[in-house]
Amino acid sequence: MRRILLTAYILAAMTTLHAQVPIRFSVQLDPQFAWFNSDDNAIKSNGSILHMQVGLQMDYFFAENYAFALGVGINNLGGNLLYADSTEFSSKGEPLLVEPGQSVKLNLQYLDFPLGLKLKTEELGYATFFLQLGFNPMVNINAKASTDDGFMDKDDVRESIHLFCLGYHAGLGAEYKLGGNTALVGGLRWSAGLTDVTNNDRANVKTNVITVHLGVLF
Repeated sequence: MRRILLTAYILAAMTTLHAQVPIRFSVQLDPQFAWFNSDDNAIKSNGSILHMQVGLQMDYFFAENYAFALGVGINNLGGNLLYADSTEFSSKGEPLLVEPGQSVKLNLQYLDFPLGLKLKTEELGYATFFLQLGFNPMVNINAKASTDDGFMDKDDVRESIHLFCLGYHAGLGAEYKLGGNTALVGGLRWSAGLTDVTNNDRANVKTNVITVHLGVLF
C-alpha cells in the first residue's frame, strides 16, 4: 500500500511539475543578411550576403511567460571584405596572398548553440508576442573564400578562421496558434559577433546579421 501511495505521489508531482514547466520545441528555417565590420581602416566591409540558417529550439518554461531558450543549428554567415593592403590566407597548408585593393567574399558555416531568455505576452486572440535575448556560441565547420579576379574560387580557408566564435542576439517575434500546441512563428532578430572571426592579428573582424525568423512551434 505504501509503495502504491508513493508511486501515486511521485506521478502526481511529475504531472504538476510538467504542468508548471512545459517544454516546447520549434524548427526554423531563417533567411538572413550577414556582413562584417572591422576595427582596422585597411580592412573594410564591402557588402552583405544572403544566407540561410536552419535549426531546432527548445523553450523550457520556468514560469508561465518566461523560458530558457536552447537550440542547435547550422548557421551560414559571411560577407565581403575589401583589403587595402596585401593579406595572406592559408588553404590546406598553402599560403594565398591577396593583393591590395582586392575584395574577398567569405562564406562561413558554423554549428550554432544559441542560448538565451524568452519573454512572452499573454495570448491575444490567436497570437502571442515575445522578446528573446541571448548568446550564440559557435564552432566553425566550413570556410570558403573567393575573389573578384578569380585568384581564389571557393578555396577552403578554415586555417585562417578561428574555430570558436561568440556572438549575441536580440529579437522580437510572434506566435500564431494553428490548433492544439502547434503555432507558426515569425519575427526579426539582430545578431552580432563578440569575438574575432579571422586569425589575422592586424584587425578584429566581427559578424553582423539581420535574420527573418520563420518556424513552426510544437
